[in-house]
Amino acid sequence: MNSLYKLAKTALFRFTPEQAHHIIMSNLDWITQLGVHKLVTRPVPEDPINVMGIRFPNCVGLAAGMDKDGEHVTAFGALGFGSVEIGTVTPKGQPGNPKPRCFRLVEDDAILNRMGFNNVGAIQVAKNLQSARAFRNRGGILGVNIGKNKVTPNDLAIDDYMKCMDRLYMSGDYIAINISSPNTPNLRDLQAEEELNKLLAAIAAKRKELKAANKDHYVPIAVKLAPDLSDDGI
Repeated sequence: MNSLYKLAKTALFRFTPEQAHHIIMSNLDWITQLGVHKLVTRPVPEDPINVMGIRFPNCVGLAAGMDKDGEHVTAFGALGFGSVEIGTVTPKGQPGNPKPRCFRLVEDDAILNRMGFNNVGAIQVAKNLQSARAFRNRGGILGVNIGKNKVTPNDLAIDDYMKCMDRLYMSGDYIAINISSPNTPNLRDLQAEEELNKLLAAIAAKRKELKAANKDHYVPIAVKLAPDLSDDGI
């Protein structure tokens, strides 16, 4: 396994980090369908946990940012992830920040990303997530992470979150409201007490509306806050 990893790393480091990411993502589906991934992975044991009223099959989850457009959920499930959170999704598709926007921190075995919510938009993501049914039918948990478009001013941000909920409410097992990204101008201002109260009140009202319109189907809501908030801010 170690030699395969070194070989892959040597090959992929010939490309920029973002190019390497796209190479992996564009080949992930056939790799898992043919079982090639089993050369470098092993099964994750069933170890269920209940959170937000949802049964997660294990505690290994993929965070938002890897599969922004929800195209490879079932493939990531084959790798052993018990949950996959896709996005961040905005109402309208957008290209994200100018390149380069993804950087290797080689000494730390890490990646720094400043992507800026690049995604194809809520309508297309809802279509993409139809391919996630196999993952969910096996008990995998799908989270949908939503945010506002870069060009949307903060006083209209609530409208963007409402549009995403309208399109994606029935697409996943929970919805995550992203107000933490430093790569969308002024987004973190929504974490302030007054702004957050208005946003969450609107989201709660929208969920009540969507629940009634979808045979009383209840979708939990999570809020993604910045990790570097002060204790008072939290």
